[in-house]
Formats: sequence, C-alpha cells, structure tokens
Amino acid sequence: MKKVSVIIPCYNQGKYIKEAVNSAKKSSYLNIEIVVIDDCSTDNSSEIIKEIKDIVFIQNKENLGVSASRNKAIENSTGDYILPLDADDKIAPEYIELAAKVLDENQKTGIVYCNAQYFGKHNKPMKIKPFNKKDFIYGNCIFNCALFRKSDFMKAGKYRENMRYGNEDWDLWLSFIELGLDVYKIPKTLFCYRKHFNPSRTKTCLKNIEETQKQIIKNHLNLYLENEDFASRVFYNPEKNIKKYKKYKKLYLIALILFILALFGNVYLSVLLWTK
Repeated sequence: MKKVSVIIPCYNQGKYIKEAVNSAKKSSYLNIEIVVIDDCSTDNSSEIIKEIKDIVFIQNKENLGVSASRNKAIENSTGDYILPLDADDKIAPEYIELAAKVLDENQKTGIVYCNAQYFGKHNKPMKIKPFNKKDFIYGNCIFNCALFRKSDFMKAGKYRENMRYGNEDWDLWLSFIELGLDVYKIPKTLFCYRKHFNPSRTKTCLKNIEETQKQIIKNHLNLYLENEDFASRVFYNPEKNIKKYKKYKKLYLIALILFILALFGNVYLSVLLWTK
C-alpha cells in the first residue's frame, strides 16, 4: 500500500485547522501521514496545531506564501502520493482510498480529483466543467485538493513561486500535462470547499487575473503554441463567442503576439521580451 501525505498549509486559519485535519484523520485509507505547515500565522494557529496529535508539524521562520510552504512540506513528507488540503477545507473519508486506487492501477494518470461541494457561506454543489485538454489552457477546472505522485511533482518543477496571486494549482496541473500525464475525475462528491464571508485568495486572484494569465503563458509558452486549436481561437472569428472573447481579451492579445513571433521563428526572442 502506497503511503499518502496530506499537505496542509496554514496561515491565520486557527479556527478551521482542526476540522481540516480531522477530516483527513477519518480517512478510510490507513497508510497516511498528515503534514501541517504554519506560515508564520499571527493568530493562534501555531498553538492549536501543536496540540493536535499524530501529525508532522513544520513551523516556518518567515512568511513564505502558500506555494513555497507547500513545496517545503512536500519536500519533507515521506509519502509516495500527495494530497494538498487547505486548512479551511475538508475531504470525505473515502476520497484518498478511491483516488489512490486510480493511481495504483493507471501509471499514465497523474492527477485524480472528484466532484466537490461548497460549505460555509454557501452550501451547494460546485459546478465544475469536465476536463478537456484543449480547453484547459484557457481556464482551470481542477481544484488544488487532487491526488498526485510525489515523483511527478518533482519532475514538474513543484509549485512555481512566481504565481503570486494564486492559480499555483492550475500552473502545476499544466506542468503535469506537459509531462504527458492524464487526468481522472472520480464521479463522487468527496471534497468540500469553504466559502468565506470575507475576501479569499480566489478573489485576490480574480482582481489580478490579467497578470495571472500573463504569468501562466510565460510558464507554459510551448504548451500554448502547440495547442491544436490555438491558432483558430486567436485568428478565426473570436466574435462568435463574444462573452468569452471579452473575458480573455488580454489573453488573446498576448497569445496573438507570441504566435506571430513563433511563425517567424522568434520564439526565443519572445521569451526574452517577456522576462524583462
């Protein structure tokens, strides 16, 4: 039985952390470790975490951010499989067992996730679009709480710390796709995502969506250029879906410039320009 490490970063989520940890402890999968990393919380998170038994606790000496904290926790974990879990969310008891079974039986599968539900401010099912490799470069449909192999994670280059405003999970999944790995969705609701009354990282990311999209393209330039219908989305009648065009207008303009440069063999030049 492969060992699964549940990775829980925490920053000022002391009132939720026990609920997240307990949901992992109730797992029907027996071979797990729970790694909680506190990113210099200013509330009582650290004190609460220290009281929780049977976990691995890591205390950052300085605030690193969620990407660096997850990377640090995963590097110090001992599991073959990794399941990130935010400190304010929770999982169903059978989630790890069902997801691990998929990875055990399918070496080409690199990401396993499931249906999900909101709780907290709202209690309702999450509307998640089906995964489609062609469309995935234009928007994420896989939340961060998905199971993957630690070895694939290291090959993918871990979470990129240049994703300052979020979407580090989408960026990681794109790296997995670049490795040629497949995606599998369990048709059961096994993950609960907390909706807050106060602003969340998701809202912060939405406020900085243009910069986030720009960074995603920089990180995965070849994946965008090699996408089969990329050219048609850029050049051929984007007005046929005007709402999508307006939503991704910045992305289209950026992609158009990169695509033209690629046609003239100047992809390397475009990368240099983007890094300035």
